[in-house]
Amino acid sequence: MTAFGRLWGRAPLWRTSVIVTLGALGMTAFYPTPALKKAMPWLPGSAPGAARSNLGFGASQSDGQEMQTGDASNLGDQVAAPDPGIVEHGSIAIAGRILPLPAGDWHPILTSRSGAHGEISQQVLARTDRGVVSGVIVVRSTQQPVPADLAEQLETPCHDDRNYAAHILDKPDVSQECSYTGNAVLENQSVSSDPFITAAFNRMHTLGFPIPNLMINMGWYYAAAASNGMAHIETVETLVAPIERGSRQLLAPQQYWSKASVHKNPEASQFIDALDRWMIGWSRVLRQGFDGTLDTATLVPPLINDPSAPQPS
Repeated sequence: MTAFGRLWGRAPLWRTSVIVTLGALGMTAFYPTPALKKAMPWLPGSAPGAARSNLGFGASQSDGQEMQTGDASNLGDQVAAPDPGIVEHGSIAIAGRILPLPAGDWHPILTSRSGAHGEISQQVLARTDRGVVSGVIVVRSTQQPVPADLAEQLETPCHDDRNYAAHILDKPDVSQECSYTGNAVLENQSVSSDPFITAAFNRMHTLGFPIPNLMINMGWYYAAAASNGMAHIETVETLVAPIERGSRQLLAPQQYWSKASVHKNPEASQFIDALDRWMIGWSRVLRQGFDGTLDTATLVPPLINDPSAPQPS
């Protein structure tokens, strides 16, 4: 018997430590931390919370890498996880249009392009204030016209009876527009069952972004008619957190943020009324960004200050 074999039989504590060490190394390889996966991309596992797209991507990715599915039915789909250390102010470009940003420091979380020709662009950004997420933007925009039935699907949230308010403007054969406000409760670490949004929230949790358990959504939808029953579309969901500054503490208990109860609490009622007023002017700015008439020099307070906008210290 070799010396190793004799030691293996006579030293149970050493034997246990060897087994535990090998098991730990295996777990590290197959479930690496994001930093370890980035430093050693050849490891077989995926970092916890590695982004997955809403179209069934199964590959993992590190920051800044783009991945494509090998499924022939999704050849046009791409997802990327940008560097969350990037800070955006004022506006960003998406699908050849300008998306204005409310006040604050906005960090890119997840992006994707989908469709047979990559005609639909999506992006999620998060705003931090004193270390807490005070806002999230989810934008979808088409680079090429898409079938009008897709436009009807994207318009569905405008007609949700649980919305606090909704403003709908329909110009037959020209355009459809709506803006609305409603609540978004954090369940299973996401505010939506949409896989792309869930992947973005999972990435925020993995990166250590503190997210409040309830946010208020100001949704905006716009469709401009194109030829042959097609349309150019953009949807922007701006989620703002009704929280105390620098805290995840809600301004009012969660039970007061439903449509039926919001006006029973003065703090909740004041926040929703302020958001409704801000939505009117911000919808106009979003429309200008869509049609190319936005003057970014006008993106200054108070226009850009939503009710959760960062305040000077």
